[in-house]
Amino acid sequence: MPLVKLNRINKGGEIVVNSDYILFIEIESRTTTLHMADRLLFSVVEPLDEIIRQIEAKTADSIKTGIQLSGLVKNPDVPAGS
Repeated sequence: MPLVKLNRINKGGEIVVNSDYILFIEIESRTTTLHMADRLLFSVVEPLDEIIRQIEAKTADSIKTGIQLSGLVKNPDVPAGS
């Protein structure tokens, strides 16, 4: 459930979107439109690549944190034998 911070075109200002509710993303000319659950539409400044990068980075961070907290791997910052 990564939250993605984007900038709206038509209303201006920032919007934070739960990426789980994005159904698909449409690109027309220079406008990126998020089609979301409950028929919500948001036109944003960010290009598709930036939205995908944000979602992937936050997902990877949460997976990494989960693995580290599980104790399945040793923390590379801690010397062996500690």
